[in-house]
Amino acid sequence: MTDAEIVRVLGRFPSGNLCNASPDVKAMRSAMAPLFPGAKIVGPAKTARSQPGENAAIHRAVHTAKRGDILVFDCGGDMSYGPFGDILATCCQNQGIGGVVIDSTIRDIADIRKLGFPVFCLGAHPAATSKSDPGEIDVEIVCGGARVRPGDFIAGDDDGVVVVPREIAQRVADSASAVAAKEEMIKERLSRGETTCEILGIDLLPASGAPESH
Repeated sequence: MTDAEIVRVLGRFPSGNLCNASPDVKAMRSAMAPLFPGAKIVGPAKTARSQPGENAAIHRAVHTAKRGDILVFDCGGDMSYGPFGDILATCCQNQGIGGVVIDSTIRDIADIRKLGFPVFCLGAHPAATSKSDPGEIDVEIVCGGARVRPGDFIAGDDDGVVVVPREIAQRVADSASAVAAKEEMIKERLSRGETTCEILGIDLLPASGAPESH
């Protein structure tokens, strides 16, 4: 598959299906939350690393990204600044960037929500940042507790953000279809009155037949 085909297929499924498709798909920490309900992103990662209180690398990443990229920023999980705001969100939207995942708080969240630009972050903080440290772009980073390399595929929705390593992306895309089909089968059987224990082969009692202790 081409990158565009992989993005199209991955985008058909929720993040949970992608996690079920392979144990090598890694989910970021649940604190990496969307700014608004219904936000959805999928695309190849463009990475940057900034020190807390700095955002020059974020500016450099925004203006060297390609249409459809998902910008993934490692800010060390800092929650004392707002290194990404409505000006950068407007730049991203104008360039066709697919979304931002940033391991930090951000600012101007009301304006970003009005733009409808999808951002996954740790919340809001109004403090300004400087541009004295250039940081790094297009390097392997850790964001939300997950390793991200340039070109890995990023998918995010209301349930969170996942990282699909590039080398398994086609396999995950293929497997996600089977995962979704299995879930539909389970729902159909539930509608006919079966239980999840029956469908999944889970014994209601322990192997000994004795009640479980609490």
